[in-house]
Amino acid sequence: MSRRHSVVDAYAVVDAKIRDTMNELSNLWDEVDMKDSMRCNRVEKAFAHITQLCDDMVTGERDMVTSLRLSIREDLSNVEKMRRELEMDGFQRPADIKDGSIALRRRLQAEVKDLEEEFNRRHEEQKALIEKLERLKTRLASEFQFEHDLHSLFPVSAFQQYTSTANEMEEDLSQRWKQVDLLQTEIRQWREMASHVAQQIDGDDELRSLLETNIDSDVFVFSRQIVDDLKAYHQELKPLYDQWLEEIEFRWTEQYELLADLWEKCMIPHDQRHYSAVFEPAKNSEDVLSRMQAERERLEAKYASCKGIYDLVEKWKTAWNERLEIEERRRQPDYYKKTNVLPDNKRDRELGVRMNALDKEIASAYRRHLKENPDDVIRIHGKEPSMYIASVEEEHHQEIKFLLQLKKEEKTRLQSPTPSRTPRTAQKRTIFKTPASSTKTEPVAKRLHFEGELPPCMSPATSEMISFITPTRRQLAGPKTSSPKETITPSRTTTPLSKRAATPSSMASGASSSHKPLTRRNF
Repeated sequence: MSRRHSVVDAYAVVDAKIRDTMNELSNLWDEVDMKDSMRCNRVEKAFAHITQLCDDMVTGERDMVTSLRLSIREDLSNVEKMRRELEMDGFQRPADIKDGSIALRRRLQAEVKDLEEEFNRRHEEQKALIEKLERLKTRLASEFQFEHDLHSLFPVSAFQQYTSTANEMEEDLSQRWKQVDLLQTEIRQWREMASHVAQQIDGDDELRSLLETNIDSDVFVFSRQIVDDLKAYHQELKPLYDQWLEEIEFRWTEQYELLADLWEKCMIPHDQRHYSAVFEPAKNSEDVLSRMQAERERLEAKYASCKGIYDLVEKWKTAWNERLEIEERRRQPDYYKKTNVLPDNKRDRELGVRMNALDKEIASAYRRHLKENPDDVIRIHGKEPSMYIASVEEEHHQEIKFLLQLKKEEKTRLQSPTPSRTPRTAQKRTIFKTPASSTKTEPVAKRLHFEGELPPCMSPATSEMISFITPTRRQLAGPKTSSPKETITPSRTTTPLSKRAATPSSMASGASSSHKPLTRRNF
């Protein structure tokens, strides 16, 4: 690895170059036998050029050092000034950097660049804040004034104070906008609803101008005076609106009661009753009240021309409801035990006869009505009177049929001896196994807390019955009676089951079972 190149090395190279050049020139001059005077002249000219070059280099480097010192002073001054404006501590030269050195100048240049970026950022923020405050000042007609020079950077504390002031002014502007918007909206609604309120507004040019102004415009000024004026107008017009509201609510209630009575008399469906019982200022108006009155007049004329038919249908509905009450009483479990059913049966027959007569009378009256008034069609829930009666009876019949079907299915489900098995439950393996069904016996089930409550013939591991058949006690060898009989006395003898314990399974087993000893089952 070569060592670092230094100025001494460069000087040695120059010295060697001059010596080599002089030797080469001497050889050349020897070839031409040049005189010493000529040689001296040529060497002096060459050395003069070299001397001039060295002098120029020294002068240039001296100017460079002077310029470097001047630049360091200027940069240091700028750094100190910008740090003071930014409320930062003074610049401290690092210990490893020599005073007046090129490294110091480069460090100062980097410091100036960083401070300029910070200064520009702060300046842009300050500029935006000033514009914001000026705009809010205009919108609020505020007397706010800046306490610092706008052309110099604000102190940090002043900047924070102005930012807080801007936020407060924004909140104030938002609150005033909401107040003005609410007041404008309510007064405009009052003008559209109440005619005498509209007359009062039309007679005041200033109020009309305030109501017609677009508050969403960027040039609208939300001064305190405008807000106070709108509040005063609002308080002045509110009694007029309340008076109108009280009057129209009274008229609305009066018209609605009459209309509701006609709805019931004319049997208008609920989905066609388009008017509410309470007057709602946001939805209803004088025009709606006029339409309600027109609807009432139309239904009055309709009811007057069709009163006979409506009265007959109402009588039929009364009889029908009474008949439904009798049916409801009959559904009670103790009806036939504690009640005398004869009056209800008699009344039910009377109602059936009366309803049939009313049905015929309604059909006859409706035919006469259509003959006299072909265009005056009567509709009860979208159907003619006779069709309406038939639909009510058919609907009731279907309901009774449905209830009977449900009752029948419930009874069938409750009387079912065993729960139904599905293909999925059929595939499940049973927990209980017998020695005949498996060579490997299942482990004994853990005794459950409710096992003591089970009957002795039940097992907690299965719901199937366990056989009551148990082996009888083995008798001693010998004859059963005193009569002589040949007996067989093997080492182990078995006694067949008694007749009491004999079962078809034991009898079918035959002799095979008689030769095998019975063992007690392990329950």
